[in-house]
Amino acid sequence: MRFDLEDIIAVSSTGEDKVIFLDRNNYEVVEEFKLLIPNNKKYNMENYFGPHGLAFDNNRKYMYVANSYNGSISIIDLLKWSMVENICVGTSPCHLDISKKNNFIYVTNYDSDTVSGIDLNKNSVAVQIPVNRMPHDLHMSNDGKSLFVAGLGSEEIFVIDTQDNSVCDKIVLNCCAMHFKISRCNKYLYASCSNFNCENQGILCIVDISQRKVMEKIKIGIYLSDIALRETTKEIFLLDAETNYLYKLSIEDGKMSGKAETGKFPSCIGIDDEKNIAIIGNHLDNTIEIFDLDDLRRIKRIRVGKDLNYISKSTDK
Repeated sequence: MRFDLEDIIAVSSTGEDKVIFLDRNNYEVVEEFKLLIPNNKKYNMENYFGPHGLAFDNNRKYMYVANSYNGSISIIDLLKWSMVENICVGTSPCHLDISKKNNFIYVTNYDSDTVSGIDLNKNSVAVQIPVNRMPHDLHMSNDGKSLFVAGLGSEEIFVIDTQDNSVCDKIVLNCCAMHFKISRCNKYLYASCSNFNCENQGILCIVDISQRKVMEKIKIGIYLSDIALRETTKEIFLLDAETNYLYKLSIEDGKMSGKAETGKFPSCIGIDDEKNIAIIGNHLDNTIEIFDLDDLRRIKRIRVGKDLNYISKSTDK
């Protein structure tokens, strides 16, 4: 390993079975981890992973990878630069989040309509939770008590009580959320949605979490593929994979304050607030782009791996 864990950004390359690591100081590729099954292990799966979602475990210096193609979670030891374990979950796992409260990691299984809860003390699946159709994105509340799950085949966000790992509530959106973020104060949820039932329309849904209801819907773009929050400046950043644009909106009034053209089919975005940078992965031209958050000026564009799907920063929660 040739980097400091506090100075890296990881990007999943689904099409090349690898995780790419960028240096936060210059946004150059410093390392790549190729996913391979250890020789001394035997699993009932093809040696073809399809890494999608990523999560850093800063306490254990591990990274967890959701592998969409073979229905597994890979655990990577970043200090030893080796795969610790491969855990079978459900079909087509997409995204994951860590619960420090119960030392679990939760992952959405897109084709199983479930969320798997993995006990990190045992590195094994402890519970399978039936949820909405085609569950895709999920995020833990900041207090660790609730897990929110969005499904591409459902116009609702399911709420899971992490105490007993059961669905305790639903938030009706009336549109399908691709991705969402929760504010640091735990009061609001911002979802990037698309409504293809009636019209090709992108929608930003703003949800009051305590009331479990949509406060506002803002029509913008066509196919909103990802969302990021920058709460220090009260801004929302949205990617539109149909028009190849990055949009910047004000959190306070929802008005657009800027936009910039991206590469082909921008699929994922990460915010490095300290560096004043947005990192965007473009799915169809296999590039990472670096944008200035203030004026949305493109600073750098580099070609990396195929089918980029997720960006994770080691300093994220």
